[in-house]
Amino acid sequence: MQLIDLAGNQLSGSVPASFGNIKAMTQVQNHNNYHLYGGLNGYYAENFVVTAKNQHLEFTKSLSLVVSLDLSGNNLNGDLPGEITNLLGLVFLNLSRNHISGHIPESISRLTQLSSLDLSHNKFSGAIPQILGSLSFLGYLNLSDNDFTGKIPYNDQMITFSASSYVGNHGLCGSPLDVKCPGDEDDDDTDNDRPFTRIIVMVVAS
Repeated sequence: MQLIDLAGNQLSGSVPASFGNIKAMTQVQNHNNYHLYGGLNGYYAENFVVTAKNQHLEFTKSLSLVVSLDLSGNNLNGDLPGEITNLLGLVFLNLSRNHISGHIPESISRLTQLSSLDLSHNKFSGAIPQILGSLSFLGYLNLSDNDFTGKIPYNDQMITFSASSYVGNHGLCGSPLDVKCPGDEDDDDTDNDRPFTRIIVMVVAS
């Protein structure tokens, strides 16, 4: 089972830690298997629509490479279990529009295949892990409308995301937001207060 879409239901409770045991999702998919089926009404190909990167993406010929978990638009709460990061093959993870709280586990760095991560409209708190920058395939990130605090890590892959990835977190500061972090103002003031040294060079013609 590589594709789970339970979005837009009324699921409640916490995200099951047992999801971390889904064998097909714990493995990185390296081989593409395209299936074309024949029947009385002709041929048809397998396809699946994934809601990711803020749009609907349809996969057909590359479907076997897609590993997706979509639990968005439910009433899930509690902390995100660290076992989710056992799903090493995950390409799309969408947990948006729930009531999930707690911190993003540092072990999320294990999800090296992750292309899209949407945790928006939840109750996540604490600092955004610096280690997110190591996810070199991550092309879409949405952490908006949570309770994250502290300075946004602006390193490696994280420099590719705009302010829209972080809006609605009133405790966040730093680039790409137009909100300075405590201490940044002091650095600016220190630069302005530094004494100016004028060097005069005299050239005497002979």
